Amino acid sequence: MFKHSNEFARLRSTLSIALLSLALASPIYAQSIADYREIVDAYLTERGEAEGVSGVSVYVSLGDPGPAVELFAGVTERDGGMPVTGDTLFQIGSNTKAFTAALLLALEAEGRLDIDQTVGDWLPLYPAWGDVTIRRLLNMTSGIPNYTESPVWMRLAAQDPSRHYTPEDLIDFAYPSPTVDLPPNEGWFYSNTNYILAGMIAEKAAGMPYGEALRLRLLVPVGLNETFYEPMSYPTAVTDRMASGYFEDTACSFYEPDCKESASAALLGQDVRLADVSWAGAAGGMVSTPRDLARWIRALFAGKVLPPEQLEEMLSLVSEDTGEPIPQASTEAAKGFSLGLVQTFRPEVGRLWFYQGETQGYRFAFLFSLRTDVLVVGATNSHPLAEEDQFVPVLVKLYALAAH
Repeated sequence: MFKHSNEFARLRSTLSIALLSLALASPIYAQSIADYREIVDAYLTERGEAEGVSGVSVYVSLGDPGPAVELFAGVTERDGGMPVTGDTLFQIGSNTKAFTAALLLALEAEGRLDIDQTVGDWLPLYPAWGDVTIRRLLNMTSGIPNYTESPVWMRLAAQDPSRHYTPEDLIDFAYPSPTVDLPPNEGWFYSNTNYILAGMIAEKAAGMPYGEALRLRLLVPVGLNETFYEPMSYPTAVTDRMASGYFEDTACSFYEPDCKESASAALLGQDVRLADVSWAGAAGGMVSTPRDLARWIRALFAGKVLPPEQLEEMLSLVSEDTGEPIPQASTEAAKGFSLGLVQTFRPEVGRLWFYQGETQGYRFAFLFSLRTDVLVVGATNSHPLAEEDQFVPVLVKLYALAAH
């Protein structure tokens, strides 16, 4: 961890900002730039030690194609490294889920599947979940247990970050068997297992590996040149550009809420930049920059990724409280989950599309308003306890400033 306050002063001194298509002569923009800078700088200064953060990258898009502001703060490693820039890569975590959902919907548009088909139709080797539809996998209403909360998986992942998993290995941590008895759930329940199954279905429907289908149908057509997926460890060409990522979450498993020591304890304080990411797969294994993810979000909502019918399906919501369909997030249902995305209603800023993806060492989040056309995307390099996590409130402040 950081040793003294001089470290934070050094990090603040590395803060840089790039202005894209922005009229620097405008006093309005000049004042706003200082305000953006103050928000990001304050986060790193005030929360760096508590959250284990050494670097931050943020992209604020004020329209398509612009203007936009890029903010970079800190360095890529706790003990030094390089200043964070717009080219620094971070794991995007569960933002991967929107890509997986879009891939399945693109395959539906091609006539290769229907999202109301079932796990049994595509993966008959899992009869216990045979009646679950692809749609329910994607909107988290399947009730299927979450393998990343399995204490067995958590312990293995902490003890050997280089361990490689196949999708079938990951399913085995959650699938009912003589040695696995995780309770099923009702209504809405967040489970990464849903998206591992979804990735396996996408592979079968596309007739090629998930990563290749992702590249051909989504990454290349949208022009995402800084977004990557690998089924295992990333090559050095990618990891050399990545910020280090630090695990600081001591929380017990959902399935062992009263544990005396987290099953992930062996991973505390470790840098997971070079770890094998096969454990996340189609549920969270991608790497990108805030700039590139902003391009993806704008393309998706502009109808450049999916035909209208499939985009409407992707944006259809269920309540995170009940699992029942809702038209939109509101004061009565503050969060709705679509197919790989979240819509949230916050009184201070209104209705936003949102996601915060997390892996063992990274957080990557976006906020997007169709009303104001403001998009904020940010990444940082730690995974702290949930009660210590103040990253999204920083992005909300940036959004409020941009939308003012």
